[in-house]
Amino acid sequence: MTLEIRRADVWRATLSAVCGNVGYIGLAPDGSAYHVVVPVDLQIARGVKAGNRPEDGTPFGGYQGWFYFECPPCSAESENSRRLQTEINAELLKTWAREKGMDVTTG
Repeated sequence: MTLEIRRADVWRATLSAVCGNVGYIGLAPDGSAYHVVVPVDLQIARGVKAGNRPEDGTPFGGYQGWFYFECPPCSAESENSRRLQTEINAELLKTWAREKGMDVTTG
């Protein structure tokens, strides 16, 4: 089964590096669904990555047991920079999902 992730959702999760937030795309463990978690405060995200997880196991409002891809931010506050980073993130997301045994496309 191939999961299609809307390119607009990758765009939504690709934020500017200067905003202090990051965006994530969460994938269900079986690869059947996804959701976008944005914006996530960078300090909260770093705490979750360091193992300071909430007691229920759900990172920053996500779902327990799901996998979360952090979309690297764009370097500038321009639409062109964000568009380019969105394309890069779409490819990174597909590679990351394959490593988890899931097949995704971005369209």
